[in-house]
Amino acid sequence: MSTKPLILLTGATGHIGFRTLVVALRANYAVRVTIRRSDQEARIRSAPSIQPYLASLSFALVPDMAAPSAFSSAIKGAAYVIHVASPIPMKPDVQALLGEGKSFREVMYDPAVKGTLEVLRAAAKEDDVKRVVITASGNILACTVGVPDCRPTDIRPCPTDEEADAMTVPGLAYKTSKILAVAAAQRFMGEQERGFDIVIACPGYVQGAHELAGSVEELGTSTSQATVDIATGQELGMPPLAPPLHNQIWVEDVARAHVEALANANVKTNDVLVLAGNGPHSTSWEEVGNMVAENFRKEVEEGVLKPKMDQKGFSMPFDGTGTEQKLGFQFAPAEAWIRETVAQYLQLRGKEAL
Repeated sequence: MSTKPLILLTGATGHIGFRTLVVALRANYAVRVTIRRSDQEARIRSAPSIQPYLASLSFALVPDMAAPSAFSSAIKGAAYVIHVASPIPMKPDVQALLGEGKSFREVMYDPAVKGTLEVLRAAAKEDDVKRVVITASGNILACTVGVPDCRPTDIRPCPTDEEADAMTVPGLAYKTSKILAVAAAQRFMGEQERGFDIVIACPGYVQGAHELAGSVEELGTSTSQATVDIATGQELGMPPLAPPLHNQIWVEDVARAHVEALANANVKTNDVLVLAGNGPHSTSWEEVGNMVAENFRKEVEEGVLKPKMDQKGFSMPFDGTGTEQKLGFQFAPAEAWIRETVAQYLQLRGKEAL
């Protein structure tokens, strides 16, 4: 039996979740991945970056994370939990359900809240669990709605049920699901003394390659579609969380932050980690277009890429500087996620052209 600390990880087929799995394995953790369908195991096991770590990887089938006692077996022996899984509007299964007339509460709010609570209930029954890291969103931060005198890590007020049910835009419903899930987690933790603590990770606009994406279309179901849009001369397909302040972040840094938060002595219970920007620096989408042109000159000359230089965004005042200091590393500059994302797009495009 492995002597490595065991992480229970949800959401490992997604953009953030899969990179978190890779970073955790690389950091010498054992990881048990929850999957909704048995075929997802083979998909993860076959990924090239996973191959050196197969002995440290295991799986638990959890078809419905919102079901009572969903994680009671999966969590056995885990020292840590990273809970990334949550309904995302651009995913085909979520779009299909919404297309069938399902409400945001049915498709997004309840799964996000109940899934988070089931993770915490399972953790509360296991003496070995030390910390649960919950993936939220930068959009739950108070600074995004102009709360006066707020700190960078303050969370915005939780909407009422009436306000949540009045949402009509999927993107706003996604933000609402994250706020509701975090509020539910904090209430749960405040009910009584727990043997573990929680940390809330709040990523900005996550960019970078997604190794499990097997096509350009699949890559487009991640937020990295924004970088692809800029590289190919398209209007952004989703609202940009754009400069001049801190917004985009490399998926590698988001994953590393989740793993670092598990046992970093500087990270305390109830900490909120702001994962956005690069120190005091941020990058406009106009700059992204220029960087694509600079880093992929051949493809631009050939007309494969047509970087858009005039894409306007809007600013959201995220400040990840304090989180960088707490975690002990600085988030990468934009070139890292631009090169990685565009390189994957070109690779997938080339495969599809064969």
